[in-house]
Amino acid sequence: MKLFWKNTDEVSNRLASAPGLLVTLDFDGTLAALAETPGQARLRPEFKTALTALSALHGVSVFILSGRALKSVRKLVGLKNLYYGGNHGIEIKGPGFAWRDTRAAKLRDLIAKTAAEIQERFPPGTGVLVENKMFSASVHYRNLKAAYKRGFFSGMKALAAAQNGSLYWRNGHKVFELLPKGATHKGSALNRLAKKLGNPLGVAVGDDLTDEDMFNTLAKRGITIRVGRKAGSRAGYFLSGQAEVLRLLRFIISARRWDIKWRK
Repeated sequence: MKLFWKNTDEVSNRLASAPGLLVTLDFDGTLAALAETPGQARLRPEFKTALTALSALHGVSVFILSGRALKSVRKLVGLKNLYYGGNHGIEIKGPGFAWRDTRAAKLRDLIAKTAAEIQERFPPGTGVLVENKMFSASVHYRNLKAAYKRGFFSGMKALAAAQNGSLYWRNGHKVFELLPKGATHKGSALNRLAKKLGNPLGVAVGDDLTDEDMFNTLAKRGITIRVGRKAGSRAGYFLSGQAEVLRLLRFIISARRWDIKWRK
């Protein structure tokens, strides 16, 4: 990975010259700083302003692709004319487009049952937070109390070993995620929307393990940016931290506006 800000010339030229642009952004840890609980996350007004300006540019589409449920991420961002993906892309909705992974949808009862079992095993007093997002579930342990640490990890290991062939577990930032096997992930969701939009130049920005699916998909043909440097990431560039994402959005806006002005 290369530091993004030391390579802006090569990126700016690609952004400016592309006929179309699909900017795909993760939410938690990318557009919004990581919070103690999912319910505490907020999109700062200046980010909302930048997203509005970016999506208004000719030939630019913005796709907010999150592990959250679709309804949750749409409410948190609160902007029209953007594309939204929930549950890592299992459900997508935006201007003239709505899609859901039907195979994953068939497993929502099993996901709900598993989430309920975990919540019963680790009630709120343990510091564990279980989210049933309908088509996936998240088990957050950012606030896990020390007294329950050993029991939590051994319990999660046992649950993963006992899980049937329809679901699987994936790690993230202080979270275990339960997902349908073979379901849409962030990379395939990005591909699906890009095809709908005529395959514009892709820009993907994210900070977590699930965002590597986007980076893999766009490897050698798009612009991939990781929030925070990490060995082994497939992203081509990295930002030092989440605070730099706003600067990045403004940089993309500036590059596209310069091209429009130059062409005139």
